Amino acid sequence: MWWIILAVLFIVFDLNYFIRVIFTLIVILCSKRGLKLSDTITTYGICTTQDIDMMLNHMNNARFLRELDFARYHWYGRTGFWTKLRALGGSAVQASAMIRYRKLISLGHPFRIETNMVWWDEKCIFFEHKFITLFDGFVRAVATSRQAITGVELDAVLRQFEDGRTKPEQPEEIRHWMSAVEVSSRKLRKDR
Repeated sequence: MWWIILAVLFIVFDLNYFIRVIFTLIVILCSKRGLKLSDTITTYGICTTQDIDMMLNHMNNARFLRELDFARYHWYGRTGFWTKLRALGGSAVQASAMIRYRKLISLGHPFRIETNMVWWDEKCIFFEHKFITLFDGFVRAVATSRQAITGVELDAVLRQFEDGRTKPEQPEEIRHWMSAVEVSSRKLRKDR
């Protein structure tokens, strides 16, 4: 009878995701923590049969975005940002993402994701993520994600970090991306 309940749970909920979250938290707890906000945090993955698209030979585009969740979890945990954010009553939500796919990640190929916080504004932090296959070192995809910080002033969190006091120069691609986001927002406001 227990296997029926387990099967229903796997069908109704994405239990693999929750199992991976638990595994990720364990890895974070066992990893070096106290890294700087500006440090590159590297996570590893492999393209499995659960990641492939309908062509059955390479990673589905949506899986790249899902991998970003785990890369950010590592960044939040290993820098201590999440602990300080929660202590102040704040949280973070994905506000937007931009991704450029350069080359496929084929079934069975291991890869790493290099995550860097590259900029911030009054309410959001911006990450650059590079998907790099291990066998050739090729950057397969580059993503930028914007995390909105809620429930607390972002500055209050950043001031707790030595390298969070001096804002880096806004990267050109983020400036253009934010312009496009603003155009889209204005259009949506008109459509109300």
